[in-house]
Amino acid sequence: MSITAQRAGWVITALVTLFLAFDVVTHVLRVEAAMDFNDMIGAPGWFPVVCGAVLGLCLVAYHVPSTRAMATILITAYLGGAVTVNLVFAQPAFNTVFAIVTAALVWAGAWPRDERLRALVTA
Repeated sequence: MSITAQRAGWVITALVTLFLAFDVVTHVLRVEAAMDFNDMIGAPGWFPVVCGAVLGLCLVAYHVPSTRAMATILITAYLGGAVTVNLVFAQPAFNTVFAIVTAALVWAGAWPRDERLRALVTA
């Protein structure tokens, strides 16, 4: 990959990381909006904290070169769960599209920077 593509990957990764880190914090700290949604879907009170911890660990792994490929897949799976919850609970379409776009950006950030990830998909 070209140096320009790698730099673009880093920029995308930085932006996605900021958003996902914010999401981690809102879940782990049990911010009111996260807890209100949790109550709406009928999940137990501990659920947002576990979701935040899982996403946080995946986000850290996303920045470690040796675990980036697996983390990219796991974050995509996590966001797939968000899409499912949004669809099942009839949330606004924007919420679903936002989760899908975020997953695509996770891949867009990792793709130019990780040859193993590209090999995994193109093999």
